[in-house]
Amino acid sequence: MSGLSRLTVLVLDGRSTAQILLAGELDQATAVDLDTAVSLVLADPQVQHIEVDVALVEFCDTGGLSALMAAALRAADEHVLLNLVQIRLPLQRVLDAAKLGGLLCPPD
Repeated sequence: MSGLSRLTVLVLDGRSTAQILLAGELDQATAVDLDTAVSLVLADPQVQHIEVDVALVEFCDTGGLSALMAAALRAADEHVLLNLVQIRLPLQRVLDAAKLGGLLCPPD
């Protein structure tokens, strides 16, 4: 994560489930921070599931959506499920409009 980043990333590594907590703005400029966190988590062979907590994401544009999809696809390549949790309504609307809710959100 760069010192001037508008996105804060915290990784909580559990046994089979890891959590990535995001706070701030997720866009093309900060996507590298998410990518770095996902790389760190995927380096652990015990991880089977990644939960990306987006409760504190204040802004997400198409660059951010692309970063989330890239992270999910990269995890899937490693046979790891990645999904979003703690989704607030503004981000949920963006996900629904982009038709990504079903791909990134866990089933109810």
